[in-house]
Amino acid sequence: MVKIILIISIFSIFTFAGYIYGESFRKRLLNLNECYKGVLLLQNEVVFNTTPLPEALYEISKKSKEPFNKLISNVSDDLKNGEIGDVYIAFKENYEDVKEEVYLNKEDKDILGDFLKSLGYSGVYGQEKIFNLALENLKINIKEAGEESTKLYRYLGMCFGAMISIFLL
Repeated sequence: MVKIILIISIFSIFTFAGYIYGESFRKRLLNLNECYKGVLLLQNEVVFNTTPLPEALYEISKKSKEPFNKLISNVSDDLKNGEIGDVYIAFKENYEDVKEEVYLNKEDKDILGDFLKSLGYSGVYGQEKIFNLALENLKINIKEAGEESTKLYRYLGMCFGAMISIFLL
């Protein structure tokens, strides 16, 4: 009886661990889609509506979901108040507040960092090229995140738990 309870416990623990690990991949995909949406909306505001960057960021923050709306709103406030003059530095400082809630890997952060470093330093046509480059890079990462099968990790935990359970029998 104790052996069966132990086997069921091991199977449940590994299944749960696989589910939790797979959930981080799903959240990364959702976060990348939210970043893509934000960059696309920002492109519309800056390039086509010629809205100043702090105001455009504020408008984007109203249309974004948590935790990005808080992050973008804080960056917008820093730029409006003149506390920080550079978008990248404002983003970097405010990112620390939401770091635990955002599931982006280093490559995703590098894309956003490169985008923000060059934002606001060229004319309209230069900005359009910067936006297009960032959007294409985000598309590639979204595709990659979608291909990293979340189900694989969920089922992998279940299979590993089943394998250990069979060995214990």
